[in-house]
Amino acid sequence: MQTKDNLFYYSLLSAILLIIEILIGKFVPSGTFLRDYGGDILVIPLIYCLIRVFVKILPKTMPLLVCSIGFLAEITQYFHLSDKLGFARGSLMSILLGTSFSWLDLLCYFIGMLLIYAGILLKSKCKHNF
Repeated sequence: MQTKDNLFYYSLLSAILLIIEILIGKFVPSGTFLRDYGGDILVIPLIYCLIRVFVKILPKTMPLLVCSIGFLAEITQYFHLSDKLGFARGSLMSILLGTSFSWLDLLCYFIGMLLIYAGILLKSKCKHNF
């Protein structure tokens, strides 16, 4: 059962991460580390937090599942699934599926997963100290 504290915590984190993602996309120029990789690193924790708002799943397994979803999305980009399904470049579905594969994106997703595990560890240690 999701506690009210957890619901608030993950809702707040989701909102903060989403705002950061939007700000990166809107204001950070292409070709910078933050624009090219920061958003890809943060998208995995964002998805994790969104899922945790609605579903109570063991935190130890959830980050791996979310990272796998990111990997799957990147693999669809490798095979140009968006183009094969006929989605116009710039359409919502094309943006959601993505259009360009990158090995570095896979590394970013992995780093995002490690950030989740670090957050879980930190949250656990904070609970034990209070």
